[in-house]
Amino acid sequence: MAITYRDPLEQLQRELDRMLESAFGSAGASAAGVYPPVNVFDAGEEYVIKAELPGVDPGKIEVNVENETVSFRGERTFDEPNRDVAYHRREREQGQFRRVVRIPGRLASETARAEYRDGVLTIRVPKAKETRPRRVEIKAD
Repeated sequence: MAITYRDPLEQLQRELDRMLESAFGSAGASAAGVYPPVNVFDAGEEYVIKAELPGVDPGKIEVNVENETVSFRGERTFDEPNRDVAYHRREREQGQFRRVVRIPGRLASETARAEYRDGVLTIRVPKAKETRPRRVEIKAD
């Protein structure tokens, strides 16, 4: 008799994805429930957001920065084979997507920049000057 280990957190994530899917629809969501996958990190004086968007035309991606929120949207389309084909497996999603990332701090949106390279969208948003750490010199008599 084989015993199968099931990760309870993975099961919980699948259940949450299923509930959100039924409540809000897929609207470009992938099998994991979120498309595109992103990494967000604090790089000192700026926040960096990296999103995997293979096959997306960079001219069809829109990036917005407002207050403490960075959002991007676009559409991924594929050349579909003849409608008479029978798929054996179809996992690649197409359609519109939108991601909103909340950043923990004020942003300098006027100097934000984005680049698309090798299927990865990289958005760099500097922190607002008043929220950046600042070194204070100590004067001694």
